Amino acid sequence: MSSDIITIEQKAKGVKRQNIRKWILRLTLVIAIIAPLTFAVAGLGAKIGLWDWRFGLGTLTRNVGPKLLVASGVLGLLSLILAFMIQPRKGLTIAILALIIPVIGFLRLGAAQKKVQSLPFIHDITTDTQDVPTFTQAIMSERAEVKGVNTVTYVGKKDKEDGTLVSVLQTQTEAYADIRPLVLEGDTAEVFDQAKAAVKQLDWALKSENLESGIIEATDTTFWYGFEDDVVIRIRPSEGGGSVVDIRSVSRVGGSDIGANADRIRKFLEIMRKA
Repeated sequence: MSSDIITIEQKAKGVKRQNIRKWILRLTLVIAIIAPLTFAVAGLGAKIGLWDWRFGLGTLTRNVGPKLLVASGVLGLLSLILAFMIQPRKGLTIAILALIIPVIGFLRLGAAQKKVQSLPFIHDITTDTQDVPTFTQAIMSERAEVKGVNTVTYVGKKDKEDGTLVSVLQTQTEAYADIRPLVLEGDTAEVFDQAKAAVKQLDWALKSENLESGIIEATDTTFWYGFEDDVVIRIRPSEGGGSVVDIRSVSRVGGSDIGANADRIRKFLEIMRKA
């Protein structure tokens, strides 16, 4: 009789442990799914206007996201232990998944942070650092409506982190020595048309064009967070014949562009070289 009671009690304890494991596994799976989704939702939500980019990048991506990754790892480890301790063994797949996700997540965050640290804290890049292409009212009127918009003063800007004056010219020259004016054989009208075609190919939003001044302006919107970066292209006759192409790309917000403006300029110049 006593042995039957013990058996019943053991079965009851076993069922209780299994129920605990079941709920922990459910919570683990939920966090493992939500953690990576937080980063995607942060970027897409900012792009479509659900919230400000500061909330998407600062709060969700840099604060909430990493904490969820840690929670996923802790719950994954707990689920792994319970999978071995409680018979029958269940939940190994969920436990391993919950452990892998934060590893991948922190590796990507670490790579992003390393890239940020390797690049200068600037957001204004141009091919001509001596005679910088300037924006017209078509772009400046839009920038004026943006809260906390970056200035378009090239030579010296205030660092938003500590208020010190940043020499954009010096830091760009040191970091992006390959960003230089492009000389092409065609006349200005021909090159102007090629530049417009390149803008269309890159899927930038054309904002203004003036063949007489040789100025083309456009805005490129990033997929994540919807950051808008303004571009001005300047085409002038070259002293040795042909045309000189200059381009400037400036972020509307944010202190560091993580190399985005330089990459944008490189893509444009590459298309122009092949035109």
